[in-house]
Amino acid sequence: MHNIYKVLVTFFLVAITVFSATAQNRTYSPYSRYGLGEIQDGGFGRNAAMGNTGIALSSSYNLNNLNPASYFSMDSISFFFEGGVTGFDQKIKTNDMEAQFSDMNFSYFAIGFPVAKWGFMSIGVKPESLVGYKFFDDNESTDIPITDGNYTRSNYQGDGNTTKAYAGIALSPIDNLSFGAHFSYVFGKVSHYSIAQFPNDPNAFKLVTSEQISVNDIYMDFGVQYRLKLKDRHNMVFGAIYNPKTGVKGKLKKLVAAGTNFNQDGVTIINADTLSFTETKFNGNALELPEKFGFGVAYNIDDLLTVTADYSIAKWSDTEFPSLSTSTTDPNAFTIGDEQTFAFGLEYIPNYRSASFYPSRIKYRLGTSYKQEYLITPAAAGGNHLEDFGITFGMGLPLKRSKTSFNLAFEWGQRGSTDNSLVKENYMRFTMNLTLHEYWFRKRKFD
Repeated sequence: MHNIYKVLVTFFLVAITVFSATAQNRTYSPYSRYGLGEIQDGGFGRNAAMGNTGIALSSSYNLNNLNPASYFSMDSISFFFEGGVTGFDQKIKTNDMEAQFSDMNFSYFAIGFPVAKWGFMSIGVKPESLVGYKFFDDNESTDIPITDGNYTRSNYQGDGNTTKAYAGIALSPIDNLSFGAHFSYVFGKVSHYSIAQFPNDPNAFKLVTSEQISVNDIYMDFGVQYRLKLKDRHNMVFGAIYNPKTGVKGKLKKLVAAGTNFNQDGVTIINADTLSFTETKFNGNALELPEKFGFGVAYNIDDLLTVTADYSIAKWSDTEFPSLSTSTTDPNAFTIGDEQTFAFGLEYIPNYRSASFYPSRIKYRLGTSYKQEYLITPAAAGGNHLEDFGITFGMGLPLKRSKTSFNLAFEWGQRGSTDNSLVKENYMRFTMNLTLHEYWFRKRKFD
């Protein structure tokens, strides 16, 4: 019973920390302008260093949230706590300008423990989507008439995020086969603003359009893993995940207002006139999470080598999504399509049982990923899927002779391009993660 109290207190204290961090900036990408922003589907510390693979990964040393069936690989007397912080640097470039941003945030936490001989459970909190951008567009083109020598400037900015709190469970009805499911609650708010003004005339009215999307709902996803034993220490794991298409409940507020002055936050207008305001509650008819399939395979030599590969596809083209559609008559508008991800990862341990040479017990990891994102560039800019390519590497540093480890992951990536007046992002992401292991459920023979 004393250990149960530890679990509850740990979960409560770290949850407060995570919720207090939900207002922090986690991205500065102009591509987060659309809908709920950048969808966060990455894994934990080990996954991040292995190209964010995880559909076929199973381990008794780390939690893997990318496939709930993997929780069954925990042993029956262990308790795991994982938490991480992520620092990032983004360089955003167009044909005319460059900007650079950096930040560090608490990124996630999770705990894992057995609930019976037949089941294992994990509870966690992590970001679901991120919004954070601020840019402007001047209209000084000589072929567009502007009266009184003025020109228009359109400012665009947005902020906010949604967060996922989940509970996952894994069961094994027969040897070497496990099934899992996540029960997730997503909540949060994102805001998008556009501001039109005349910089040459300080007395001119400014026009603001505001869109705020709030969500709160429950959804599920599922996973399966099968372990095929080969010769001694050698095995293969086949994994699959499935997320059903799910409508999300929420609220959409739209405001159009005009005024002459801004507050310091840049979007609140002083002495403003409200031109229009609507508040709409939706129940899955305006925002849907896509149906998603994923498949993975891993080849393992126990305590020496893991090689894994994943493929997934999310059917965004079949969903309703704020500010985006599958087709539009505007050649300068982004549209939405299916998202595909290919990922590869590797982990190597020179000699896990070495007592004299610590570097031999380090887990060395690397990976790569390619994502064809759900955003499709405007028809005037080629009409292609936004592409994201990343290379990752890192290591797991064991503490003493236990399953506790400190994990480091570094990712370098490139997203988009400057072709056709678009935006290219070069980014670096550094993740530090602690996997804390204790034998909380072992019965003592002596007091």
